[in-house]
Parts: sequence; structure tokens; C-alpha cells
Amino acid sequence: MSRAFVGRMRRLLVIPLVLLGCVDPTESESSDKAAPLVGVDNTVDAADRNCHVVLREMKRNWTGFSWESVVTSTGSAAYVWQGTIEISNEAQAEGLVPRVIYQAGSDPTWREAIAQPITQAPTPGYVRYTVRISEGLLGPGMSAAAHQNHRIQLAPFLKMAGGGRLFDHNRNPNDFDNYLISGPDHAIGSAPNACTPPAGPQRAKLTFAADFTHQREGVLVPGGELVIAYDTARLPTCRHWRNGYALWELTAHVRFEPGLEYHTVSVRDMAATIAVPPTARSMQVWFENTSASGCQRWDSNNGANYRFAMALPPQWVGNVQNLITRGASDPCDGGGPASQGFAFDTWTRQRAAYTNLCFQIYEPGMTDLDDPDLWQKLDVTVKWRYAGQQAWQSRYVGFDRRVGNNARYLMSWRDHDPFRTYHCPEVAPTPVPGGPYVQVALEYYLIVNGGEVRPQPGAAFSAMFVDYANDSWRASNCQ
Repeated sequence: MSRAFVGRMRRLLVIPLVLLGCVDPTESESSDKAAPLVGVDNTVDAADRNCHVVLREMKRNWTGFSWESVVTSTGSAAYVWQGTIEISNEAQAEGLVPRVIYQAGSDPTWREAIAQPITQAPTPGYVRYTVRISEGLLGPGMSAAAHQNHRIQLAPFLKMAGGGRLFDHNRNPNDFDNYLISGPDHAIGSAPNACTPPAGPQRAKLTFAADFTHQREGVLVPGGELVIAYDTARLPTCRHWRNGYALWELTAHVRFEPGLEYHTVSVRDMAATIAVPPTARSMQVWFENTSASGCQRWDSNNGANYRFAMALPPQWVGNVQNLITRGASDPCDGGGPASQGFAFDTWTRQRAAYTNLCFQIYEPGMTDLDDPDLWQKLDVTVKWRYAGQQAWQSRYVGFDRRVGNNARYLMSWRDHDPFRTYHCPEVAPTPVPGGPYVQVALEYYLIVNGGEVRPQPGAAFSAMFVDYANDSWRASNCQ
């Protein structure tokens, strides 16, 4: 498992959910498990609130004629509950597979089931699995009262290579809470705003909250993607159910301009993802709630629709440089071109007052004016990764000040130093030939309103971080 994944997991801990017991990795459906306990050892089991594993829904499997049932190991018939779990692409890259443990009724036994991958299109940024449970659950031969009172506790998790487990707390923030399946519907419904696709330089996420506010994350660019996350509490009127199935809908109507491309997508069960036409310069969106009973309601910003402009790459981005110095009259002046790379060594770490990445942006009518909202109009990020890593990480770069007609942006490299104090490097350092040092290489590039800034197409800028090989804190705390 990569240190980056483990590091993020550790940052999630508050009061982690811990479970005791071991699992035979060859199990395909269920086995007895110990009940979950809280606060046993936070270095072993952890609560995931960073969307590495999330339950999308779980309900009894309807065949079209009846509820599916199977004969269990005890010889009795039990209904089958089937659910959808998604894990992040990063978790998938680690080789992790989602599982669930569950406990039903008064039976204290906790059982485990392993999820299986499915080809159904996942939420962007995730991999989709399905899981089925039946052992120890209610069946068609039980009384109506038993059906009404039947309760199932459920906890999805990722079993990590080191033996720990990462439990889904993305929909249940309390460390003592598991998912609960109970009457009358005996289902865990979807949560459209839980773990939506990640926003980024080529993907904007529009979130419409229950309090009738809305916000944008990421960059809405021509040719990119648009994610719409809609809280169903905004339009709660039209609801119609039959046999546990929803006969109502929440539809987003999206129109791009100037081409007038029009899309309708459901936002009832999860966030919807739409491709943005390359020619789009703005868009409108409004919402419709309908049901089988003929009910119809609208959310359209009082008839004006919700409108958003596309972010276009600026006319010019340049003067990309790095300033590593003990003293200077300006935090950016006098730096070396980023194309030459730079070294962040022991002297830099101890003595340098400036360790800055700086660059400038020009867009007529935008950067050449004093505008306190400029930071909202230019979406500026740096993408970086350490040598040996596959995934790029992102960070917003802050606006520094105007320089003539340009907007200047600045970021310190100290926060990216893998050898910073009390920090375990994200990747294993390599020895420096001929000296008592180790090093970690880093590569990076910039994205401004969806446009990439690289030394040449497909390439990245580079940096080298160096430190002493013998460090007592790292020796004791980093493995």
C-alpha cells in the first residue's frame, strides 16, 4: 500500500470504528465476525470520511414477480439483499476490494460478505461493486410482525494489506453509527450528495443544497465534464412508491449555449455527469420533480434558471520561475526559470527565507483591472507527484498581486517538502551516490482555467528534494 493512501487514512481518524476477528480470504458470501467496537486501536482500523469506500444503496432484490430468496446453510429460506458499493480509483489501484459485515435481529453474530466487481457504469472517479447478503436474514416464512421488526446493521469496509480495515463513514459521520436496514421498506436508499465525482481542472461540480443555495467546485470548461449534485429535499412534494420502488423522478434540464445542446438527466439517486460541448460558452440548468400520480413541481430560480459561464484559458501564462534564496527584495524577483528545475536541499530547508514558485497570467479585461473577485474567475492549480507515484495530486495556487497588467500567483515549496519536520516521505527516498544523503524527485505542471502549462506538451517541470540519510525521527516513525 502506498504511503500516500495510508497518510490520508490516518488524517481521517477521530474515534475510529474497530472490529475484532480474522477472515478467510477465500470466503465468497459470509462468515461469522465479531461485533464492531469503538476505540480499540486507531492504528489498525479507521473511519473513512474521504470517499475511498461508500455504500450507494442496499435493498431486497425484487425479481419482477417476488422478492428473491435462497436456502441458507441452516436449511431455511431467506431473502436476498443486494447493494452497490463504490471505491475510489486510488483504492482500486491499491488492489483493495470492498466487503461488508452485518448483524440481524437478536442474533449477535456478525457475518461478512465480499463484494464483486460489476460492469455497470460507476460514478466518475470510482469503481463499482455489488454485494449480496442472505445468511441469517428474514425469509418468506416469517410473520408480518417479524418482517416489521427485522433490523439489520451493516458496515462496509476495505480490508487493507496490512490487516487494518477502512470503514465507510461517508454517510454516517458518527463513529458509533452503522447503516441500519429496517421496516417498512427494508432498504438503504441512495444519497445523491454523498461522495460525488471529484471536481478538478476539467470537471466542475455544481451542488444544489437543501437550503436553496448552490455552489461550484472545480472548473467548468468547454470539452470538460459537469457534475450536478442535487439534494432531493429542495423538491419534496412529488413522491409515489410501489413494492419498495420509487415511481417518482427528479430531472435536471441542462442547456448549453450558444449551440443550444440540451440534456435531461436524473438526479434522484446520485449525482449526474454530463459532457460539456467543446463549443459551449455558458449553460443553464433547471429541475423538475414528477411522479406517477401526475404531480409536477419545478426548481428554476423563479423562472430565470440557474446560469453559469464557462472558464476559458487565459491569453497568456508565463514567467514560471522558482526563487530559492535567503533574502530578496521581492518574494518572486530573481528566480530561475522553472524549465531548469531546482534543488531543495539541507541548506534550503534550514536557511532559505523564500522557496517560492511564481508565475504570471494575462487576460484582457480581467487581470489588467483591480478586481477583488479575480480569484473566482481564474481557477489556478498545481498538479504534482513524487517519483514512482502514478496519481497526480492537486493544490490551488493563491493570487499574490497584480504586476502591471498581469496577475501574479505564488506558492511555497515547503509544504511539498517530503523531508519536512515530523513528516514521513510519501515514497521511499533513494540514496545520493557518494554522500550521506537521500533524495526524492518531484514533477509538476500548472492548470489555469483548464489549460495546461508545461515545459513542452506532455512533459512536466522537475524538482529534487535532498536530506541527510540518517534521521532519528524518520527511523523511529516511518516504515
